[in-house]
Amino acid sequence: MLIVSRRTLNFILVVLSISKLLNATANPGAAAARSQNNIRQREPWARPAAVPGSFYDVATQLRGGSVTASVPEVKAFMDAVDLFGTAVFAFSGAVTAGQKGMDLLGMIVIATITAVGGGTMRDFLLDSGTVFWIRVPIYFKICLVTAISTYLIWPILERRMSWNASSKLICGADAFGLGAFAVLGTQKGSEFGLAPLMWVVTGTVSSTFGGITRDVLCLQAPRVMYPTKSLYATAPMIGSIIYTTLINKFDTSVEIASWICFTVTFLSRVYFFNSDVRMPHWDVPSWSQPQERINVLKSLSRLFSSKKKVAVSKNESTKPSSETIGYENEEMVQAEGVAMNM
Repeated sequence: MLIVSRRTLNFILVVLSISKLLNATANPGAAAARSQNNIRQREPWARPAAVPGSFYDVATQLRGGSVTASVPEVKAFMDAVDLFGTAVFAFSGAVTAGQKGMDLLGMIVIATITAVGGGTMRDFLLDSGTVFWIRVPIYFKICLVTAISTYLIWPILERRMSWNASSKLICGADAFGLGAFAVLGTQKGSEFGLAPLMWVVTGTVSSTFGGITRDVLCLQAPRVMYPTKSLYATAPMIGSIIYTTLINKFDTSVEIASWICFTVTFLSRVYFFNSDVRMPHWDVPSWSQPQERINVLKSLSRLFSSKKKVAVSKNESTKPSSETIGYENEEMVQAEGVAMNM
């Protein structure tokens, strides 16, 4: 493990590099301006910029943009929370990758996938052209900064201040970003003229698919698919359903529907965090869960390794009896039968 002074030096170098990237973003050149014009010609739903190069220009085109939001303040708030949620999701992915033993590159990859994977899958499904984080690179910059900062700082905070990635503060921040993901993802389905049911699908995919991909790549059970942890995907699903119902059945304004969707998603996730409520599921033995299967296979591996060592030591001293061999073979057959049935 690197010493603290080395981590501090690396952090200073990273901050200097990041400042250069941010300066380049704040002062785009002629090539960037031509790129923006090409994007608006190719993707007419992308909202035109009021002040080129400004933060508002970036914020009004995030995660696919929204031409349906008639109140700029609501859209600006959702996009600001979207950036915040991107950083929180990237932090979650970086911590998970680090705890799995990945190096810095692995942490950056998993952090990026966790933060933008849901919107990427949504854009692929909608065939909406260039995915949002390629079109607006500030997303990748946030993931990059967050992953590197997590690599440098989080072990110190965890060791010296006993911080926990599952603390209520971090989960609350995650829920805050989740609300914005649900609103913007559902609006995207609305902008493409999809059936109302598909609005819910795009909202839910945008909010959760990055986490699903993270868990698969980190060789752990996707939390949104198993009842072993608190409900997660249910919160943005409820928010998307409410948004869709208010727009299609009650002719509610986009402003009010967006606020309600965001609030319901946020409060639902906060409630589920400490709740025992679970989605309906079959009552199956606990060992059939993926993590338990891994534990059983590890136990079997240790069992076979110990038996092999015992057999070698016996061969060196005396030849084992036929009863002992038969007994060991019988145990191995039973163990292999358990492994095959999992």
